[in-house]
Amino acid sequence: MAKPQQYRAPFPPGRSEPCFCGSGRRFKHCCGSADPMRPVPHGIEIHEDFLSPDECREWVQFAATRPSERLKVIDWKAADPSVARKLDDRRVTERVHMGDDRDQDLRNRVEQIYVSTIAERLGRKFAWFESPQVLKYTVGGFYEAHADADSYDPERRRWRHHIDRDISLLLYLNDDFEGGDLQFEYFNFRIRPRPGMLVWFPSDARYFHRANPVEAGTRYAVVSWAALADTEKLHDGLPERAVLLDPKFLPASMSPPG
Repeated sequence: MAKPQQYRAPFPPGRSEPCFCGSGRRFKHCCGSADPMRPVPHGIEIHEDFLSPDECREWVQFAATRPSERLKVIDWKAADPSVARKLDDRRVTERVHMGDDRDQDLRNRVEQIYVSTIAERLGRKFAWFESPQVLKYTVGGFYEAHADADSYDPERRRWRHHIDRDISLLLYLNDDFEGGDLQFEYFNFRIRPRPGMLVWFPSDARYFHRANPVEAGTRYAVVSWAALADTEKLHDGLPERAVLLDPKFLPASMSPPG
């Protein structure tokens, strides 16, 4: 059963207000800067060449042979948005059905990213992660600006926290397409995907982002989300397709006998 909904503090800060990252500089001169040479905004991590070119090429070639289906978006108005999905014109992309063996390989790789690369960087542990998906964006494919864990409540003018996601992960597999950049709306910051590039960032509304439309070619990316072990949880159960990393988060109904 879902717990009472939580609301986020308003974001972003005013352009002349102190930056949220704690640098002491104004937001417009720090994480909100429009300078094309500015550093990566606080909280966004980019790892180039996390996968080798050969690995990426092999994954893309295999994915191109597999069936796919259009993905749905979270139905924020449902009683339990952690499991409710619907088709929506704000998201035009497809999930590739990679098959059991490939799915397991991908889960193993992404699990290692969470428990080593990201957990070590944060100095924190994860409770679970959602099984990764391979997404395919063909010409015209896109995902409008959204937050992975929150939705905007226009009446309260606040972001409402809905889903137990703390970290969002993207692993890009190719770059032989036009368009398709990852864009963070509040930070004037855009990332051009490259093969093997790992990108991760907090799932909350500060990191409101979009996948810009693909203008030519086909864009392939792996996506996943994870919950940290030390954050308050909104839901008593695990999300769909969750891979448990900390046994204390196993619901009582799923506890092993004895």
